Amino acid sequence: MAIETPRLLIKRIQPRDVVQLTPLLEYQSLFRRGGLVTNGQIDLNTLQFLAQSDCLLQIEKKSHKLIGLIFLLHVYGNTGEVLLKHYELGYLLIPQAQHYGYMTEALSSVCRKLQQNHIGLVAEVRKDNKSSKRVLQRCGFTRTGSDSSELIERWQL
Repeated sequence: MAIETPRLLIKRIQPRDVVQLTPLLEYQSLFRRGGLVTNGQIDLNTLQFLAQSDCLLQIEKKSHKLIGLIFLLHVYGNTGEVLLKHYELGYLLIPQAQHYGYMTEALSSVCRKLQQNHIGLVAEVRKDNKSSKRVLQRCGFTRTGSDSSELIERWQL
């Protein structure tokens, strides 16, 4: 899957091409804020595991630089089965590219494509992450609840 927007090229990464993700290793805090790691560091092996999911690169067309990552993780039912056509959405954007509308542009396009294929999306976001919540709102997500600690909000498209 490849999607082009006016400013971005969004393409799926294959596990064999995981080296393309290594520029993101310098932004360890993004992986922690995104809930991908709670302690320790993200390394090439972790990126290899992440690339096993549906993982999309965001490349800024003008500079050809990797600026972000969108990943789709399986959603599981109560008995542990994978729910078909349901994914949990996650994303990160390097600090230099934040607050320019890149993530809204990328997610809007990806969400449109997934909706055309009748794929449902959910997302979890920290309650204090106003920027991420705004991106989800702009992409058509609605808040559906929160966890028991009230620190994490659940959103659905």
